[in-house]
Amino acid sequence: MIYPGPLNRAQRLKTQKNYCSFALLNGMSYMCLGETVIVLFAIKLNAPNSMVAALGAVIYFAFFMLPVGKLVAARVGAARSQAVFWTIRNIVAVGVGCSAITAYFGYHTLALIQIFIGACLFYGMRAAGVVMSQPFIGDMTTAEERPQLVGTSNALFYSGCMGSLLIIWYILSISESIWTITGIIGAGACLGVSSTYFIRRMDESPAMLQAARRAIWPEIREVLSLPVIRKLILAMFTNYLAVIMLGASSMLSIKRGYGVSDTAALYFSLMQFMASGALSFLSGRLTGRFGSRTCIFVSFSVLLMVPLLWLVAPYQLSYVYSSLIFLAFGGAYIVANNSMLTYYLQITPERLWVASSMLTSVVTSVGAGVAGMIISSTIFKIIEKFSGDWVVLNRFKVYFLTAWILLIILSYFVWRLPEPQHKKN
Repeated sequence: MIYPGPLNRAQRLKTQKNYCSFALLNGMSYMCLGETVIVLFAIKLNAPNSMVAALGAVIYFAFFMLPVGKLVAARVGAARSQAVFWTIRNIVAVGVGCSAITAYFGYHTLALIQIFIGACLFYGMRAAGVVMSQPFIGDMTTAEERPQLVGTSNALFYSGCMGSLLIIWYILSISESIWTITGIIGAGACLGVSSTYFIRRMDESPAMLQAARRAIWPEIREVLSLPVIRKLILAMFTNYLAVIMLGASSMLSIKRGYGVSDTAALYFSLMQFMASGALSFLSGRLTGRFGSRTCIFVSFSVLLMVPLLWLVAPYQLSYVYSSLIFLAFGGAYIVANNSMLTYYLQITPERLWVASSMLTSVVTSVGAGVAGMIISSTIFKIIEKFSGDWVVLNRFKVYFLTAWILLIILSYFVWRLPEPQHKKN
């Protein structure tokens, strides 16, 4: 419901409770049709390494749909807008699952195109739905409540992911067929539509509607005039590029580098989501104690360790060693994201939340998505061209060495983030 004035404490707490409930159910849904299952699905359909790596970038590239979300939010508000796009995105997910039928009738290339376009639309609907998410979090919380809500909601999301993953793990231990994965995607879509019940129960102030209706270009120019925002944009771009280059490729390394089963691959995904859930819950306290800037620096440093761990990985699969890689990636990824969100809310005047949110999301997410797709796919294509009869794992080691060198160079933009100053509204 859109109230005529700012939310009071009871309305804020009600909205925060529904937001957390949505996060839990959305996590359960997402695990059934998010990047882990899509990557396994693509591998099952014999997609090339370059395409699988590119799928890891689609979640960021799809932020080009943000302006569509703003148009809808300007008419129906932040909560109802997200509910609409969440319903559409889960319908699109069913289309991705149906690519198995396309492949079954002999149209393999068409099936791969169906997966890629479907993934773009799936994440595009997500991007359109969350266009107001950062301002909405600001609207439903006080400055003191924000870090804890961000940490708790993300922890619940990853808890839902882990719960679903355990169920998926059990199902795939019985049957790893492409049709089983298709059924899992369909079940996830049903859960996703159900999660919109909680979105529709969230309250918001008229500030969200007013913000979505304001002309955005003058505010974007004002945002770009702030040096700290320009520095944050470059730091976020670097962080997202690191996640894109390391996430899907880590799963690819496990699956094809070591030749493990789907259930074994899901074990490592479970390690990643377990670390994300635990560290997300703690991230609010860590940010409150050490500051968002320090948490960004530490978490990004851990991300830089991931390709080095792959570089010296043993040639025989070690569950302990590989688990360490996925735990490090999952924990560092979520702390970096949560800390950057908190940093963003600390440095940005409230009246510029919508404009700055769209600017940072489009520039960093779409930019990193395009760069990630091009760089990751190109590296894999070059490696496959010259690797000859190399041991398969060596191809991934060369990839991660290249990724590490690039990220070390770009890390300059992360280290130059200033200490957040008290903002002026």
